[in-house]
Amino acid sequence: MLFKFFFLFFLLFFCTNLFAKDGSAIALMYHRFDENKYPSTSISQKNFHSQLLYLKENNFNVLPITSLIDFFYHNKPLPEKSVFITVDDAYTSFYKFAFPVLKKFNFPFSIFLSTDFISKDGKNDFMSLEMLREIKDNNGEIYNHSHKHQSFIKRPLEEVEKDILKADKIIKENLGGFKKIISYPYGESNKSVEQLIQKLGYKIGFSQHSSPIHFDENKFNLPRFSINDEYGDLKRFKQIVNVKPLNFSFFEIKKKQQHNSTLEINFKSNFNLKNINCFISDGILKKEINDNFIRLELSKLSKNKRYRLNCTTLKNKNIYWFGKMIIKEKGEFLY
Repeated sequence: MLFKFFFLFFLLFFCTNLFAKDGSAIALMYHRFDENKYPSTSISQKNFHSQLLYLKENNFNVLPITSLIDFFYHNKPLPEKSVFITVDDAYTSFYKFAFPVLKKFNFPFSIFLSTDFISKDGKNDFMSLEMLREIKDNNGEIYNHSHKHQSFIKRPLEEVEKDILKADKIIKENLGGFKKIISYPYGESNKSVEQLIQKLGYKIGFSQHSSPIHFDENKFNLPRFSINDEYGDLKRFKQIVNVKPLNFSFFEIKKKQQHNSTLEINFKSNFNLKNINCFISDGILKKEINDNFIRLELSKLSKNKRYRLNCTTLKNKNIYWFGKMIIKEKGEFLY
């Protein structure tokens, strides 16, 4: 009888954890709204409304990003068609044009705030504390996006820690407590930064490369799809929110010692390797298939620059996607 009890307990525990590791989600990243002079970071109110209407009419689960803490730390599975809405920088245009739309649809969302830019009256480019408090009262959450909005990888780690703690203090004193979730300025981090935010009690960190979120992701360097008018028509938006993770059974990045501007990436997948297409935002990419592995060579990578590598494949009418940000900073590759 005792054996049967422990067997059932083991089975239940194993299955629960296994199920929790299944499932994936799409995190969307916005910045400005109805600011046509910034096409790479702005989206019109009309397009934004159309996107939220699509999510509503097609029964997507728009969730607060705290659900990811439950997913990664408490084995709580994500439902199918999970989506997170995040907004960086707290521009006033969000309050004017996007906030009314989100209230209409009653969707949860998150603002990542750089506290040094909080406006006194909301009459400049950034929101005021009064606006931010109203957002918190209407399904919005406010999280840390640093104090000065300077890249964490370009500053001494001691300065980065002070910057994060200062933003923490300002948010807590003026807007109340919040879960330990952060978005890196410019999406830039490295292993030292990620170890720092863990030390400070942070559970999740967001970057700015495009890929679905799944259980095997680095939870301190989570991807988000950037949405804007330049690449944000409804057809592309539909593709993005329906993509699934392209997982690898093996993945490695190697720096070619004889070429300071070249990286070699090798990976293996259960998908048909011939049907996997890879692209990089700049530089030169070469692809080879050898011994059931894909080998990518990235060359002509300039220093002090961010590169976005994306690999996709199509199977049973579903798009599977993998994304990675690669940064070359002071002669070193960060990924």
